Amino acid sequence: MKEISVPESLSERPVVEPRQRRAKATYRSLLGAAQQILAEEGLEALNSNAIVERAGLTAPTFYRYFEDKHAILAVLGRELMEAQNAALETAAADMPEAPGELARLSRDLLRRTLEITETFEGGYALMVSLRAIPSLRPIRLASHAYVAEILTGRFLEAFPEVPRADAYDRCRLSVEIGYAAVEMLLETAECDRERVLERTAEAVRAAIEP
Repeated sequence: MKEISVPESLSERPVVEPRQRRAKATYRSLLGAAQQILAEEGLEALNSNAIVERAGLTAPTFYRYFEDKHAILAVLGRELMEAQNAALETAAADMPEAPGELARLSRDLLRRTLEITETFEGGYALMVSLRAIPSLRPIRLASHAYVAEILTGRFLEAFPEVPRADAYDRCRLSVEIGYAAVEMLLETAECDRERVLERTAEAVRAAIEP
């Protein structure tokens, strides 16, 4: 799977690259502590002091690997986006073979994306951070553009007569519709999940099919 391109200004890479087993374990323990805080207390509770306290480490250890909390959010955000994208890559492979079943394929993919986000510790808070924090938005936008490009390629195999620019617009719109529905279902329990997935899949089909 192709990695999501992230601007260097996000300082996503560790200040010191962990190479030894112990260093890698420390690095992952910081990420894991951040995920626990996000899952239990939300984005507002995340800061370097809370992370090192949860991980049983020290502030200098944190700053050895991350410049600030946004850097750790960037790493986790990209991991979440790549997990979601992997599901899309698998689902998109079926599109040219069954263009008439686009609504079903979309529904199944939306359900899988929702499951991945729910099982990724702190997944909802990460999705919020990728939308709310300006320095992290490029991760979300790069991921959505990458997904739209994959869908565009599959779409053009099924509908080669459609201009590529038009195909991309259709696919990018469908991506945004899908993610908006996923975020809504993660944020509130007031709607019937299956009904929302079904109607979102129909909206995606209407946005894509010529």
